[in-house]
Parts: sequence; C-alpha cells; structure tokens
Amino acid sequence: MAQNTETTNSTSTKDASTNPQFSPDPNGRLYGRPSASHDQKLIQSAPATTGGELLRRYWQPIARSDEVKDLPIAITILHEDLVLFRDKNGQCGLVYPRCMHRGTNLIYGKIEANGIRCPYHGWLFDSQGRCLEMPCEPENTYKDKIRQPWYPLEEHYGLVFTYMGPAEKQPLFPRISVFENISEDKEVIATGSYQAPSGRQALLAGYQDYNWWQFYDNFMDPFHVYALHSSINGVQFVDILKILPKVKFEYTDDGVRTIQHRTLEDGRVHQRLSQTVMPNMNCTASVGNDLGPAGVSWTVPVNDTSFRFFSLQAQTKGANPLSNFEEIGMFKPGWGPGIDFDDWTLQDHQKWQTDYVTQKGQGDINLHSDEHLTPIDTATAMLRRLFKKQADKVANGEDPVGVRFDEPYLIKVMAGNSVLNTSLELIDGYDGRTL
Repeated sequence: MAQNTETTNSTSTKDASTNPQFSPDPNGRLYGRPSASHDQKLIQSAPATTGGELLRRYWQPIARSDEVKDLPIAITILHEDLVLFRDKNGQCGLVYPRCMHRGTNLIYGKIEANGIRCPYHGWLFDSQGRCLEMPCEPENTYKDKIRQPWYPLEEHYGLVFTYMGPAEKQPLFPRISVFENISEDKEVIATGSYQAPSGRQALLAGYQDYNWWQFYDNFMDPFHVYALHSSINGVQFVDILKILPKVKFEYTDDGVRTIQHRTLEDGRVHQRLSQTVMPNMNCTASVGNDLGPAGVSWTVPVNDTSFRFFSLQAQTKGANPLSNFEEIGMFKPGWGPGIDFDDWTLQDHQKWQTDYVTQKGQGDINLHSDEHLTPIDTATAMLRRLFKKQADKVANGEDPVGVRFDEPYLIKVMAGNSVLNTSLELIDGYDGRTL
C-alpha cells in the first residue's frame, strides 16, 4: 500500500496561534486551539480563483437535455447565474440573465423560433447572443453592434454541456471509451439535474448543499465503504463490500485510481476499481453485484456551498436506470426509519448515518487544517495534490491535462467490478487494470 500521503496546504488567517498567551494543550483540550482554515485552491470555483479557472478549461454538464423544454431555466454554475433555453428550432442557448438593453431578467423571456425575446422592449437574442430584432426601432442598426453575453453549448449522450473558459482555449469535447462502439441493445442513460435531489434519490446522493470537494473526495476513499456503508448500521450496499479490502493507489495519465481486492471465502478475489479524471470527473464501480464497467460522472460546483452531480451509464435499452440499486441494502425494507428521506429527523440521521451526514457533517465547507490524514487517505491526498498541480499550470499559462484542440481527448474508463482467481487473473467482469 502506498504511503505517500500529504496534508493539504491551507490558507491561514491570523488566529489564536499568533497570540503568545495561547498554545495547543498537550493533552488535547480545546482551549487555545488555533482557528481552522480551508484549502482555498480546492474549495473555490468562482471566476479568477485558482480552482475556478481550472474547472473552466473543461466542458461541464449543466442539465439533462430533456429538462430544457419550452420555458427558460435559471442555472447557477461555478458562481455564475445564467439562463438556459431551447429555441423552437431545437437549439440550446446559455446567456447572461440581464438583458443588454435595460437589465430585465431573461428568465421571463419568450421562447421563439430563433431565440429568446426580452419581454420588456422585445429585443430578440439567438443562442449565441446576437441581437436579431429591436421591434420598437426596426431600422436601428445598433443591434448589429451589441451581443448578449453567452457561453457555448454542446449536447452529448442526453446531457447539456457548457464551456466557460477563454475562447482561444476551448477544447474539443472528449471521447469516452465505454460509450464507443456499444452494442445495438445498449444505450447511454443520463441522470442528474440542474435541481437538487430529493426523496429516495437524496438517500444515495444527499442534498448537495455543501462544498463540492467533500463529495468529490469521497470517490477516492475506498475504506469508508467498509466502515460507514458496512459496519456502522448494517450493510448499506451488498455483502461483498463489507470485506476489508487490500488497496493499491495509483496515478493515471489524467487522474487517480484505487484497485481494491476483497478475498472471498472460496479464495477468489473480488476486484473493484474506481478512478477520478481531472478536474471533476469520476468513474466509480457499481455498489451492487454488477460485474460490468463503470459509467462516468461529474461533480459540478454551483457555488462554494452547493453542487450538482451528473452521470452517464451504458445499459440495456428500456431498462430502469435505477434497477441496479434495487439490490443494495439501504433501499431494502428494514433499513432506515421507514419514512421518506426528506422527513428524517436529527435522531433518524444519528441512527442511520449515510454519505450525506458524513460529508455535510464536515460543515458547509470543510476545515482542511483540522484534518489528520493517514495511509488509508492516500488516494484522497493524491487527488488533491493533482488538482492543485493542474490548477497551478493554468495559473501559469499552461494547458491542463486532458485538454485537446486538434483531436478529441480519449477518457479511458478503467473502473468496474470483476472476479479474479488466486493468481489475480480475470475470471469474469470488467478488468481495467491494463488500460
């Protein structure tokens, strides 16, 4: 097991540690403890922040295609308030909300064949912000000189993606290995929403009302599956995952992966491989008994205290996209207090702990200087280190990993579940170790 853990470099402010009358108690008492702080490079996603500028160099999902219908949608992503719409010819647009004429919010705009019309004086903007009409001044050529600020969009696999970085650095949309040359009986299913989840969906994904890194960190934390999901209040996933794994941590060309081996009673080995891809993608193997490849997901900051989560998964045409979750423990009768997740009380959360309370329980934004990472946190430390390295590259005028301008970058999905023999050779399932 790799031992190259590191604690995060936090941005400290003047606190009790600078006052000579305060010093940490050698027996651990709280009095005199220095104020804790965040790792700013990780948590911030606004324009002109180190992390925010890295995230803006990639295509980010903002909604499912089927959510963009006949009315505009208010979208907030990476600290920017925007309006998403689809004109009557089917073209999607993403624009600054305040109309360039007098500032009326285009969330109240009228959708027309070629764009969105401001209701105040009727200025019509297309999907790239061009002003097509000024009906109160039909002969005014000023419309040819102004532009409603906009961002480019592309639709792929049932998701709407935007690129929010500098125009000259706009990359081609990447290829995703597991979605190329899929069989005719398969289709790619998109899940997630521009809205926060609720009910049963929130039981698995939480309410997404805290900093995005607390959620993203979790994908490189294989040991919490053994503790939180298997030992604290029963088996939340499946019995195989309650075995304490032997884990190998590795850098890939564009991220970090964990190779988890769980020895079964008959000597065979269950392999679970999970990976992250810069800057905010993950490929996480099923938490059920499925032995296929993982899909791909994005954790997208809304602001510093909320995020959205989008996923793509190839599966049999017509199948229920949530069918794989029916076998996991937390969705079975008898697990939990027996009421809708939205109605859980504090006492319910204290008895039936989930990912949500362990991540939200770190605070709206985690205080990284409080942490004490150990060898089980190796992949978490590697992921943080890599993200900050790529963010620094952008700050220094370089291009980050996985950004291509001449041909699409190929995201190699290594993650999945499989069964190996005692020599760790593949018996069944998806083995991405050699990719």
